[in-house]
Amino acid sequence: MIARSHAIFPRVNRAGWIDTLRVITTVMAPTVAKGIIIRRPTMERLAQRQGFDTKAVQQMQRLKNKYGPAPLLLPIPFRPQLLILNPGDVATVLQSSPEPFAAATAEKHAALAHFEPKNVLISSAPQRAELRPAHEHALATADRLHPYATQFKNIVEDEFSQVLTGIGSGRPYELDWPAFSQTWFRVVRRVVLGERARNDVTLTETLNELRGRANWAFALPVDQRKLARFHEQVGRYLGEPERHSLVNRFPKGDRLAPENQVAQWLFAFDAAGMAVLRTLAVLACHVGYWSKAVEEAMGRELDRPFTRSCVLEVLRLWPTTPVILRQLAKDIKSGNKVIARGTGVIIFAPFFHRDPALLYANRMEPSIWGQNDALPSAGLVPFSAGPVICPAHNLVPMIASFAVGTFLSAADIVLLQPPLTVGDLPGTLNHFDIRLKLTARRRQK
Repeated sequence: MIARSHAIFPRVNRAGWIDTLRVITTVMAPTVAKGIIIRRPTMERLAQRQGFDTKAVQQMQRLKNKYGPAPLLLPIPFRPQLLILNPGDVATVLQSSPEPFAAATAEKHAALAHFEPKNVLISSAPQRAELRPAHEHALATADRLHPYATQFKNIVEDEFSQVLTGIGSGRPYELDWPAFSQTWFRVVRRVVLGERARNDVTLTETLNELRGRANWAFALPVDQRKLARFHEQVGRYLGEPERHSLVNRFPKGDRLAPENQVAQWLFAFDAAGMAVLRTLAVLACHVGYWSKAVEEAMGRELDRPFTRSCVLEVLRLWPTTPVILRQLAKDIKSGNKVIARGTGVIIFAPFFHRDPALLYANRMEPSIWGQNDALPSAGLVPFSAGPVICPAHNLVPMIASFAVGTFLSAADIVLLQPPLTVGDLPGTLNHFDIRLKLTARRRQK
């Protein structure tokens, strides 16, 4: 066995049972309880009130101080996990995916089987080789601006201008998650599926019900009847894809299980909506950044680098994918030890994103991003990194910057709830409780 293993980590430490239990109760359990696939409002509120995310980062820092920066093996019965503690190892793992660090982990299989059992994220290597290019073409992974950027900007402005209509009379308007998300998912359906899907609320509701079951992963059986209904609903838009929709760029044919691939796009845009609302909340508290973002929003350029960097900063501060999972596809060697095939690998993003050693750990600093959507060598990976980076890592910030800009170009925004301290931003920002007051911007004479 050892002869076939691969040396990747010079050293791996082993955690004691008590420390393993602390990781489970302080880091893993609260993250899972908040909802990995769809957020649970009650748990998000509890996490914000009790500071669960801050405590998780502190626990990770304690482990690094105690054991050192090498990966830490958690001896969890039947499912050992390798906890990454060093930014350099984050880059190693993500650059070496999907071999030997497979993205299709047992946990992902159990969760995604509820609504996208044939998705690229949990596909075999031969399937991935065919599916990944199809995703990259549809989402224009390599392009900072999607070929349909102008059309998508028009959709965003069309939908959110209706939200902003009421402030034109001089009356302030309060924006919260329920009001924002209704409009946001109209945008999502039009972008992904086309104009006919704009008012197909039932499709979104069915997906959310399946995502709710997916939160329980192994604990609940797949609702095959509801899954079939959802795929049938998506299939209505795939037969005759509309021009300038994402599905129009996806190859035709059942071989690629397109309903399973499109389900991921619809699901992932939920996290993008959270980022937009949080970005508006944070900009409302940062006068200098606000002014620069407003200036950009009033311009004519499709690419909005500063607003995009603000969105990325919000994703650093409050990652919508807090845990990146991998699984060893083969034995790997570390010193005189062999870490067995099937061992899980955990990258807990908030630990690296909020590392106390970073001067900007708990404050907003858009300048760190430049032209990058990930900085793996620093452990800053809001969209993962490497060969398995999220294929929408360019598309999502682009559309999010359009949405942020639509609000900034029309309204002055005050954050009503929750209160934020600019120099010490909290570990959790519950998007369900964000409330913003919008008033029409006074035009300069």
